[in-house]
Amino acid sequence: MSHEPSHSTKHLPPPEAQAEEAVQSGKVLLVGIVSLLVFGGATCWSTRIWRETRMGLEPSGPIAPGAEIGKPEIGIVDQPPFETIRAAERTRAEQLGHLQSYGWIDRDKGIIHIPIDKAIDQLVAEKEKKK
Repeated sequence: MSHEPSHSTKHLPPPEAQAEEAVQSGKVLLVGIVSLLVFGGATCWSTRIWRETRMGLEPSGPIAPGAEIGKPEIGIVDQPPFETIRAAERTRAEQLGHLQSYGWIDRDKGIIHIPIDKAIDQLVAEKEKKK
């Protein structure tokens, strides 16, 4: 048994107020085309302004890069090479090497350093003995 609900509006025409609100596609299309033409014209105009300004600033063509580029010092400003920036990485590697090795701190006083893991194990063992 199939039946349609009584509140179905499938076959009814739209109300009179909505029937008059039809979209006028011709006007929408015209507005879109005019907008594209205005945008294209503005793009050409701004490009022309940009080129004229560039020619005024660079009458003999593009400016060549400075002769001092790549030098270690330009004017009074030092330009550190990339190798000096990596000094922190080298220092960190040296410190880690120091923490993981044996060596003398002061031979005259008999002070040595041992790997940090061994020092921690030794300290824990000493604390356990005291308990």
